[in-house]
Amino acid sequence: MLEALDGARRVERILIAEGSRGRASEIRERAAVAGLRVVVVTRAELDELSFGGNHQGVAAQLAAAPRETVQGLLRRDPERLWPPLLLAADQVQDVGNLGSLVRTLEALGGAGLLLPGRRSAPISGGLARASVGASLRLPMVEVGNLARALNELRRRDVQVVGLDAAAPTPMEALEAPAACCLVVGSESEGLRPAVRDACDLLVSIPTRGAIGSLNVAVAGALVLYHVARSRRAESSDGP
Repeated sequence: MLEALDGARRVERILIAEGSRGRASEIRERAAVAGLRVVVVTRAELDELSFGGNHQGVAAQLAAAPRETVQGLLRRDPERLWPPLLLAADQVQDVGNLGSLVRTLEALGGAGLLLPGRRSAPISGGLARASVGASLRLPMVEVGNLARALNELRRRDVQVVGLDAAAPTPMEALEAPAACCLVVGSESEGLRPAVRDACDLLVSIPTRGAIGSLNVAVAGALVLYHVARSRRAESSDGP
């Protein structure tokens, strides 16, 4: 909630359940300082408005997020890595996994997220909670056809890199490209064929254990960190 008050998306009003104590008082004070409207509702009303989520007696009603475009994700932002680092999530349906990926991308200075409009965890209050507020700060674009959007990025000189456990190329082979979009697949099926074909390169994470694979959020975080770290190392070696 405090992330929402500080986030990029405008808060329209704060909803507080009757009788809420503790952190609700701090949020009420912060809202007053920010000039936000505070509305007291019954706990039952708050349950309904938050779709049964664990609201802890407080919720924020956010203004509709401004529509972003694939091209817009490539605009230079002084607070983000440059050249841009993007993430595409191909039908990642678990909101916890998607939230973790969003949190990692935002923390590393990523430029934004692409995801298909169908069969993905929704951009909602649940994602804001799972990402600890990072989804309120990170530009996100829902696309009708993810493979087509990736091909558009390629036409704009963005290297599209798919994460595939069976790929023979290890992630360490990735250098710091001019611009990069990492693509991760769904928890059960990985990358869809059309999405895989839209990638310039497929990489894997070498493992030694008996399990042989990693959770999509963990795997995505490792590769995102590798790219971000190599990008910074290259910058520090410059004149």
